[in-house]
Amino acid sequence: MRRVALIVAALACFALAAGLGLLALDVARWRSAVADGDVRYRVAPAEQGHWSSEETVPFHLARSLLDVDDDVQFRVALRTLGLAGISAPDVSDPALAARRSEARAQIAAVAERDEDPVRRSRALSLLGVLSFASAIAEPQDQGPLLQDALARFRSALELDPDNAEAKANLEVGLQRESEAGESGGGQNPTPGGEGARGAGAGTAGSGY
Repeated sequence: MRRVALIVAALACFALAAGLGLLALDVARWRSAVADGDVRYRVAPAEQGHWSSEETVPFHLARSLLDVDDDVQFRVALRTLGLAGISAPDVSDPALAARRSEARAQIAAVAERDEDPVRRSRALSLLGVLSFASAIAEPQDQGPLLQDALARFRSALELDPDNAEAKANLEVGLQRESEAGESGGGQNPTPGGEGARGAGAGTAGSGY
């Protein structure tokens, strides 16, 4: 009886060791997937499937251990924003307009639910950039949209006073506000500019 118990215990230890080995493999895959996804994004941003990994252990244990969901979600939002032609105020192209709406929804989700205040601050600044771009493209609604952009930039700085993007964008927005009556031209706030900290800082998909 004791021998049977020892065999069962040995098998259990073997199964546990094998499971831990597979979990370690999944963790290593996810670490590589994030870094490799950043590289693939820079090379081919329009391709699908960046920042994903195969998992052997069920219930996404490796992803949960690394807590990469928020990082991946923000990177996906930045990718969508980058493909939305945000640098061009004209959104007459229905495909770009739809992608811009998709980007806004994804970034808003980060701003509302992300536990990292630095990343939430970055997301709020990007929402301000979207409002600013809309203000340029839609002169009839420029006032309210510009005020929304300024409010987003200020909220971003409340969360993270060191957010260089939000500071620069707020300055541009205030300059635009002071140029009452003027339309078009001027400097645009920058989405994904340099200087921010946290996951996805810099150009969309550029990494940490």
